[in-house]
Amino acid sequence: MAYPTVLLHLDDDARAELRNDLAIQLALRFGSHLNGLSCRRPLVLGAQLAVPAAGMDDALTLELHEARRKASERERRFRAQCDRSGLLSFETEIDDSEEPGRALLRRAAVHDLVVLGQADPGDPLAAQRRAIVEDVVLHSPRPTLVVPYAGRFEDFGHAPLLAWDGSHGAARAIADALPILRRARSVHLVQFDRHVGETGGLDPASLRGVVRWLGRHGIEAQADVRYTGVDFGNALLSHAADVGADLLVMGCWGHARWAERLLGGATRTVMASMTVPVLTSH
Repeated sequence: MAYPTVLLHLDDDARAELRNDLAIQLALRFGSHLNGLSCRRPLVLGAQLAVPAAGMDDALTLELHEARRKASERERRFRAQCDRSGLLSFETEIDDSEEPGRALLRRAAVHDLVVLGQADPGDPLAAQRRAIVEDVVLHSPRPTLVVPYAGRFEDFGHAPLLAWDGSHGAARAIADALPILRRARSVHLVQFDRHVGETGGLDPASLRGVVRWLGRHGIEAQADVRYTGVDFGNALLSHAADVGADLLVMGCWGHARWAERLLGGATRTVMASMTVPVLTSH
């Protein structure tokens, strides 16, 4: 069985129902147990609320009550979706004490895949939702599947694009994607290089080892080394469109800055502008 346990972040943004459907279809495809995690702690504590009338609870207490109500409603909707789909193996969990990123990371080690959604830049809570994604992508011990905020992707993974640069992250991401790759109709492997000329298509000899390794797993991949004059993140997104990819598999790059962990440029670009689901490992 591939991805025996999948952890899904239950949120209440505008794309939540479609994202839940994607995770449910993934669980049905692979025979996975699906765990929906709903967090009661508000994304923003102490948000501006109307001044309560005399005798009512203070604003923070009201906000916490509303967060608990929303968490329970997310759980109810998710269970109803699972029941309608015929998914037999699922559960829900409500976390009372941690913000969503920490709650997801604490549980990621005992799951095989984490599913969450890209933040919609038009969402009033976009910055907080983006921080959750970045935290999980950078620190999860398991692969993360990030679903775009626009489009429908329940039936994805038939034409994945694999990003290769020889790094630990790239190798791990491709290995983590093997269950999906074995079911794909076509697999594209690409490496970008700024220093070998501007001819477009270049000698893919540097990818032969990866292609042979994939072949030993029963996966036939079309490999291409390409010149790019733009940043690697935008080059990946452009190439994904060129080959008709419906999934991007890439390593997650991060770097230290003072006491913070930040996404590298290519990863940040893809996470901000993705047009297909992205499976990433760090």
